[in-house]
Amino acid sequence: MTHPARSLAIWKFRHGAVTALGIGANLVFAIPLLVTPEAILQLFGIPAYELLWPRFAGGLLILLSCFYAPMVVDLDRFRVLAWLQIFPSRLFGVLFFLIAVLGFGAPAGFLAGALLDGIVSIALLNCLIRITKLEQELLFGEET
Repeated sequence: MTHPARSLAIWKFRHGAVTALGIGANLVFAIPLLVTPEAILQLFGIPAYELLWPRFAGGLLILLSCFYAPMVVDLDRFRVLAWLQIFPSRLFGVLFFLIAVLGFGAPAGFLAGALLDGIVSIALLNCLIRITKLEQELLFGEET
């Protein structure tokens, strides 16, 4: 296997691993929100009013995470979804929580969501950029 092809396989594996870790991190938030919302809200200092909404958010986060799973299995087939996982999906999470806390005075505990989505987004973006460059190297036979 040539060097770019080997590197490409490594970066695709890394992308799958980061995606899987992102799914796992989502579930760490989502399952408690669905089952015991009071506990997770209290952990992050977020007041609990009507518990239906945190449960609903947890359920939606679980569903959203299901749509990330195909990229772990076959990045080439689901490349468009891989980009959509970053833009707009995770980027929306970052902006939503940052604006909510910094602009509208929401509890600082919501920044955990921005931090999680931000870290995963940057890691995924790095992987996809490197994968794209390596694919271009293989296609055009040039060193970039």
